[in-house]
Amino acid sequence: MKKSLANLNSFHLVWFALISGLLFLAGLNPFIPSASTQQQNPGPPLTLQRLDELLRQSTGRNMAEADFAAYVERFGITFDPTFDVISRLRVNGARQHLINTIKRAAEKSLASSGRKVVAIDAQTSDPFIEETRKAVREHLDNLPDFICQQVVERYYDLGGYGTWSSFDTLTYELTYNRGRESYNPINVEDRPVTRPIEQTRGAYSIGDFASGIAGLFDPETKTVFKPAGKERLDNRDTLVYNFRVPLESSNWEVKAESEPAIIAGYSGTVWIDKETKRVLRVDQAADDLPKDFPITNSESSVHYGTIKVRGLDVEFLLPIRAEFIIADRRQKHYFRNLIYFKSYRKFETDIRILDHPSPPPKKP
Repeated sequence: MKKSLANLNSFHLVWFALISGLLFLAGLNPFIPSASTQQQNPGPPLTLQRLDELLRQSTGRNMAEADFAAYVERFGITFDPTFDVISRLRVNGARQHLINTIKRAAEKSLASSGRKVVAIDAQTSDPFIEETRKAVREHLDNLPDFICQQVVERYYDLGGYGTWSSFDTLTYELTYNRGRESYNPINVEDRPVTRPIEQTRGAYSIGDFASGIAGLFDPETKTVFKPAGKERLDNRDTLVYNFRVPLESSNWEVKAESEPAIIAGYSGTVWIDKETKRVLRVDQAADDLPKDFPITNSESSVHYGTIKVRGLDVEFLLPIRAEFIIADRRQKHYFRNLIYFKSYRKFETDIRILDHPSPPPKKP
């Protein structure tokens, strides 16, 4: 029976409550022509030099990264997105949604030219991935119950300018007990009251981050891995793999207010420690969301580190920070959460189980 990972891979968006307090008129984006203009004057395919310039100079000033992806999807690219090229784009700020779009554009260009397309579709056994599966299972089996502090910095961009404005900061005590998460609001002086996470206005994410890695490497998820290259990450040598999870076996849930949740397939990149086989980073973005769905793109990036849990003498691989972005590019509504995990400590309870309960005191 397949494990349900919907809680981890959920990014819930409550549109109305947030937008009603923040919405303002957005100007036309000078980079992306209107639909009628595109039909009359198709734009040229995007060169690597031009994309580099836009990422460095325009993001955060007058356009959002999702606009680049929309342009690439419509007009294509002129360059080969090799591992080195993709690494360079990441350094310049490209996230997974844009990177996935660039890769699909390259595959489309190859297919239209009659050349062989090497897509992430067929999987042959990879000894390194099989060793990583084993390491992931052992890691989860040994993961203790713990408590940590989760700080969520939330931002918005209602206009497609690529400039993030701060909305609020939420703080929770996150308890991981017997494989389940619970969130207890922590209210900080001089900050707005933190509500229970399910009652929070705006964008929020919930879930069992431990199961996220489990789902990615679970054979039942049918993740297809493809070696991409080698990279140094956090002073560790890593092997980098691209991956794709098909819709049919995916458990990534995407939800918008007033709409039923949907399951989306997703693609991304994973960095695995070459020596320990531990996962150090996972970037992923939803694939092919329905055109009539209120969300056009949903993506995440989770970084893991070796953490000593206070009260235990053993180090564990645990999340240290994450980024989630969800958007409706058509309406130019973008939301971003930066999440930090800190102050990990052993979960303890003062509940005692007595073999022979004491009798109640006698009445006087």
